[in-house]
Amino acid sequence: MNTIHKRQLTIDSYTKEATNINNFTYLDSTIITFETNNYYYFLVFIGKKTKPTNFIRTISEDLREVEINSIKKIILDKYEKNLSLIESKKAISDTIQKGTILYSDWGYEQTNINFYLVLERKNSKLILQEIGQTRTYVRQDSGTCIANPEIKKGEPFERRLTKYASININKMQTATIYNGKPLNWSSYY
Repeated sequence: MNTIHKRQLTIDSYTKEATNINNFTYLDSTIITFETNNYYYFLVFIGKKTKPTNFIRTISEDLREVEINSIKKIILDKYEKNLSLIESKKAISDTIQKGTILYSDWGYEQTNINFYLVLERKNSKLILQEIGQTRTYVRQDSGTCIANPEIKKGEPFERRLTKYASININKMQTATIYNGKPLNWSSYY
């Protein structure tokens, strides 16, 4: 059962025995208005959700409009914030080119740092090479490190750049742009 069908089943269950049912779209949301037993209702579905984000009952059509406008303001604010985030991440992702060094820090009981050199970029496809690091020790099991592009590890591999200006290396690692500053590492085990 697809999303549209599931959503319609939900709408049908809410609007059973309702009158004056209207459906309209606002940005990425769908708003359903209807009347039952002298009450004025509306449902809001955001994105592709099949369950309503909002289900509100009012005693007059004017109050319903006030509530809908209030919800629309919230939807607009979130939409603009998300759009702004994506645009800022796009600007960052545009700076990832051949020669850019990326890093990922990951681990459960220790902090592992991996560095990657971008060998090639075509649209969102990147060819990466894992590179080494130069470590300084604060203690025998922790310290800082910086990227060392002279040391190559393994073979080059391909990954895709996400819309959030990051690269999913594997299930545990997400790489982002390295700013050249020393990063903290630890290996307690």
